[in-house]
Amino acid sequence: MMIKRELFLTDCDKESIRSILFASGACAVGFAKAEPVDSEVWRGFTDWLSRGDNAGMEYMYNYPDLRRDPRLLLDGAKTVISIAYSYAPAKWRNPDLGEIAAYAYGKDYHKVLRKLLKPALNEISATYSDSAFRICIDSAPVLERYWAQKAGIGFIGDNSALIVPGYGSMVFLVEILTTLDIAPDNPDTRDCGHCGACRKACPGKAIMGNCQIDCRRCISYLTIEHRGEWILEESSEVMKTEAARNSIYGCDTCLRVCPHNRGVPPTSIEDFHPSIQMLSLSFEYIKSLKNSEDLQRLIPGSPMTRAGVSGLLRNISPDCRHCR
Repeated sequence: MMIKRELFLTDCDKESIRSILFASGACAVGFAKAEPVDSEVWRGFTDWLSRGDNAGMEYMYNYPDLRRDPRLLLDGAKTVISIAYSYAPAKWRNPDLGEIAAYAYGKDYHKVLRKLLKPALNEISATYSDSAFRICIDSAPVLERYWAQKAGIGFIGDNSALIVPGYGSMVFLVEILTTLDIAPDNPDTRDCGHCGACRKACPGKAIMGNCQIDCRRCISYLTIEHRGEWILEESSEVMKTEAARNSIYGCDTCLRVCPHNRGVPPTSIEDFHPSIQMLSLSFEYIKSLKNSEDLQRLIPGSPMTRAGVSGLLRNISPDCRHCR
């Protein structure tokens, strides 16, 4: 017989939910009250937009009301559950083969995390059958790093990445909105220490020092999210740097120099482990690919397949604005 529970959870119930989510492979789980984003943080976000630092990510302007208040994303939402999953690699690619961001070493995190979370959420839903849940993995306008810090699972570094103590910043974030009334955890109010390593090492000088990034100067944005040629003067300038010329897909410079990422354990999630093909993929091999189907067969399920062969060829082509 199904046991129906009250919507307000005891500490025991809360820790039971945390344990279920940890068992799904998470490295951190925290709870925050669903409410509007703090006014100071929201002002920082809107200032970032007004400066155009979002570059071509026009979707960041969409749904400001929903982004400001997560309760509008789920009727009756009372709690934001923030979850982190590590993707830290046990082995890095040979840099002579070209840079590929470590998040793309394994399979597409959207699909992997939903697969990991499905049985966990089924178990939680079976116990709290009168409650509603909504998983957000880049599928809704949510300030995920803000909520992760609010839920106490980490703090934000100068390079805008969330840092989970003991696991660093090579993590994927998930939010679960729920109508369950769960006592919030204490926010993580620390800062990264501001050692300056990421700001000094960033090839495009994209790190602004206020936990924000100028995407017009970020190699990761320019080689992954940006479509077409690099028309803006500052972007074209960045794509002429040695780091950009060595980038196939993304850039991990700021992550690799961060002291919080030293000695972190590699991910235990098998789907995030790189294949032999991923570790050996080279400029020359990409140039030999005839179409995106060839790429999909080579590295099935990788986020890189979203760029297609044309996108990767743009990144490495000597005919682009940055001459290899």
